[in-house]
Amino acid sequence: MKQFADVAASFKQIAALIVTTQDAAREIELSTKQQATAVEQVNIAISNVSQSTRETETSSAQTLQTASQLAALSRQLLRLVRAEA
Repeated sequence: MKQFADVAASFKQIAALIVTTQDAAREIELSTKQQATAVEQVNIAISNVSQSTRETETSSAQTLQTASQLAALSRQLLRLVRAEA
């Protein structure tokens, strides 16, 4: 009977360890999913920053072109004003 009791106790310990291992595996799986979600969010944020950078670059180029055109118009206007003076 003692051997049976020892074997039963060992099986109970093994069962408890299996439950602990399963719990740990579930926690690891959940953490992995959370990390994957976080990585996806970071990728989306980086993509958004990249898009914003491209848009800013385009806007800056347009602003530079407009400023150049205004400078040219200012020079023309100055020539006209000087010519009439």
